[in-house]
Amino acid sequence: MSDFCASADIISEGPFSTVTRIQADPPEPTRWIAIKSSTTSREYARKPHDIVKEARLIALASHPNIISLIKQEATEISQSLSLWMPFIPYSLHDLLSTSTFSPHPLVSFGSTDGSSVATPREKRFVVLVKSIIFQVLCAVNHLHETVKVAHRDIKPSNILLSASGCVKLIDFGIAWKVDESESAQEGDLWLEHDGTMFFEVSTGPYRAPELLFGPRSYDAFAIDYWSLGVTFSEFFTALRLRSDEEEEVMDAFLTSDSESDTEESPTTLEPFMMAKGVRAGDSTARWLRDSLFNGQRGEIGLAWSIFKTRGSPKNTNWPSFLQLPDASKLSFVDVDAVDLAPLLPNLPPSTLHLSLDIKTHMPSGEMSPTPLDLVSRFLVYEPSRRLRPRDALRSPWFEAEPGLLLPDDYPISSTQAALLDGQELLDKWESKTLGELLKSHLPNQAQ
Repeated sequence: MSDFCASADIISEGPFSTVTRIQADPPEPTRWIAIKSSTTSREYARKPHDIVKEARLIALASHPNIISLIKQEATEISQSLSLWMPFIPYSLHDLLSTSTFSPHPLVSFGSTDGSSVATPREKRFVVLVKSIIFQVLCAVNHLHETVKVAHRDIKPSNILLSASGCVKLIDFGIAWKVDESESAQEGDLWLEHDGTMFFEVSTGPYRAPELLFGPRSYDAFAIDYWSLGVTFSEFFTALRLRSDEEEEVMDAFLTSDSESDTEESPTTLEPFMMAKGVRAGDSTARWLRDSLFNGQRGEIGLAWSIFKTRGSPKNTNWPSFLQLPDASKLSFVDVDAVDLAPLLPNLPPSTLHLSLDIKTHMPSGEMSPTPLDLVSRFLVYEPSRRLRPRDALRSPWFEAEPGLLLPDDYPISSTQAALLDGQELLDKWESKTLGELLKSHLPNQAQ
């Protein structure tokens, strides 16, 4: 600790860990360090969160799009472990919560709906979206194919963005490594094997539907596929102006017995919306992205939110559903899948004229050059039918105009070069690097 200043700023403090930030002293140049600390006592730790396993798996997963581990420090007195990692200033959640990050202007005097010609604003949006999605897929593909690790908590707040626009996947506290022996897991807080797997993983709306029905054995990689689909969908969901006061009202509404299926019809969704109860001039009002599914009503509520969007489970769309331990404990209203496009009002308008069968859970072999096709292929009920990151990286959408813009400091290994084969790589877009495009949407922060 002698090489660093003594003062520390708390970035986040949650039930499982605390993250603080310190500055290198002397600067080399100015360098900020994030320190994640959590208990190593089983008495105080909460299953399945495990900082010991997190340190071990991050050390294995060396990749430009995965956070690196500088060092770890164990404290016997407090029974805690601290992980030292580079501080990354932004998260995908931050970017998604900005009103400028949309293919549509906040105030519009015309409509581009139905036009197959992309506006300059749409192109800027797509360049940034493509870059981030491509890098996230590279990170998860490396985890799955090379390290044999499933993350199990993919969501926008666990995807960080450096000042240059480089994606960094973080938070491996509930990750799973295939075929690990007990000796490899020695020291971990919680041992986990096939047949004793935790289904209490992933977060809210990003949870795969099979996790809601009590499995102790499942395809952990397929959990990530579903979470990727939900995460990527949020690039295109509505931006909604919310306030602290409105959230209190909404919390009470969600916990009341009078709640019924009276949510807004998908056809009424617009790129920008104002939540009920938000008043003009409200100083607490801020923009937030809608989630594709509602994770605020518990597991049953989430299951229904998924089913009324993707359709009720049937033998045709989810053959293995009845094999889940709790599949027969509840019955839901029989509903058909709905079109996803109306739920995603921030889709690039120039792609909306393309005809796609988005309701199916058995996608065709030929992918379409649209982000909607990519998202829908992840959101398939049967885990074995979901799109894999390695195949998603070959989506024709990445090859379509505009091209792919990577961070100017992005290291391209032989593996990444193979993934980029056939892609049109851009040096800049409108004379701006990826970092400069990102900065136009986000406030300055210490780096």
